[in-house]
Formats: sequence, C-alpha cells, structure tokens
Amino acid sequence: MIEEIRKKNEKYDIQPVENESFSKYGRVIEEVSLPEMEKFVRSTDMPETEFYDPCTEVLMSMGKETDLIQNHIYGQIPCQIGYYNGRCDRLNAVEYHKCSEVLVLLEDAVLIVATITDIKDEMLDTAKMKYFYVQKGTCVELYATTLHWAPCAVGAEGVRQIVIQAKGTNTPLLHPVEFQIEEDKYLLERNKWVFIHEEAKEVMSEKAYVGLLGENPVIRY
Repeated sequence: MIEEIRKKNEKYDIQPVENESFSKYGRVIEEVSLPEMEKFVRSTDMPETEFYDPCTEVLMSMGKETDLIQNHIYGQIPCQIGYYNGRCDRLNAVEYHKCSEVLVLLEDAVLIVATITDIKDEMLDTAKMKYFYVQKGTCVELYATTLHWAPCAVGAEGVRQIVIQAKGTNTPLLHPVEFQIEEDKYLLERNKWVFIHEEAKEVMSEKAYVGLLGENPVIRY
C-alpha cells in the first residue's frame, strides 16, 4: 500500500511510521489490542466529512481494554477515550496539547506532523511538515510537542480511529480566553492550541488563528 500512496503523492517523502525518523514526533506502542473498542467504532456511521467524540461513554466502560488505557498507557491519571470517523484528505490545520495523544488507527492512513520548535515568529511553514504512513491496527503515541491534525485517508473507506487524551482535551473552554501570554491567541478549546491554513477559514472556527504558511498539503489516493 505505501508504494501506491507514494506514487500518487511523489512531492511528499512518505515514510512508514516505524521509520526511525518518526521518533522525533512519537512512537508505536506494540502491545495494544482493542478488539471490542474496534468493533464498536466500526459499528458507527461514517460521515461525508468527519465526526469526532472526545469522550465516549461506551469506550470508557469496556473492562480490560479501558483498564489497559487508563492504568497502563496513561499511568493512572484521568484520561478520556473517544473516536474519530472522517474523510480528511488535506492538512488544513495543526494542533498541539500539553499531553501525549494516543491513536489506534482502524484504517490505513497518513499522518502529517511537525514540532512546536518549527513555529517561527508565530507562524508555521508547511514545508516543515513530515509524512508518515500508518497501517490499520497500529497504536501510535504523538508526543505533546508534536503538531498534528486528523489523519489523511488513503482509501474510499475513510479513516476510523480510537483517540485517547488527558481528560477534558478538545472540549469547550470553561470560560473565554484572557489574553496574557502569546499562546493564548492559539487556544481554541481546552488543552487545544491550533494554527489553521488560510484555505480552511470557511470550515474552521472563526476564532481559529491563521498561522500556516505555504501550501495546504493534500494526500491523494
């Protein structure tokens, strides 16, 4: 599959997520198997665009699988388990959190990432982005310093994934942002700092910070 995707996207250097170059952005967690959670997510609808639920009650109550996430992957701190279904085919935006984000990809996909150190003068040049192919069934941890967005689909079936984060992440702000430090201008939701591309203004919140320079990368399949 990766060779087919590379041929259709020759302008991008797409590497497998297992490549050593990914270690700057995250890691693959080999021991994770979540068959019951996968069964549930596969039973949900695939929208025309995308759907994301940051904390899904069913996934938070799945016995041993929930225990694996809460007590082992997240080390007994409060976390949330949700899911994403979508047909994303381009970058559009990047976000970062003050915690790792763990994804279990249920379809093949391409992750587009950078690091917060790539941000210069409050802007991010998309020429800094890196591209990683992830096979379905892979569990990936993205470090807190990694800029990322929804994985790009590499097939007509879209992307389904389980999404695990610190509790409260990607939920509405508790109160309006009080601008005291530079980062405040990027804060869009709880524990969610966002830079969007000019091309994405119509589909993103009007409060989102336009901070991506250069092309808006598109993954074709």
